[in-house]
Amino acid sequence: MAAVAAGAAVMERLEARARERAERAAAEAAARLGEGVRSAFPELGVDVEPERVLVRGAGLGRRMLAEPALRWLGGLLR
Repeated sequence: MAAVAAGAAVMERLEARARERAERAAAEAAARLGEGVRSAFPELGVDVEPERVLVRGAGLGRRMLAEPALRWLGGLLR
């Protein structure tokens, strides 16, 4: 029984470390994406949160139809 409890504790620590790394990676990717959008489209407003990037601006819906780069912002992470 002690071995099972020790194994469970090890798994909990591994899961916590993995979760922390994933959260840090998501925040870093959001920050990079925010900077990329600001550089590529300086006229747009960009709000960066740890796990999302909010892009806003006048006529953004129409611009998304006309500019493929706005439809695929993930390309800015390359």
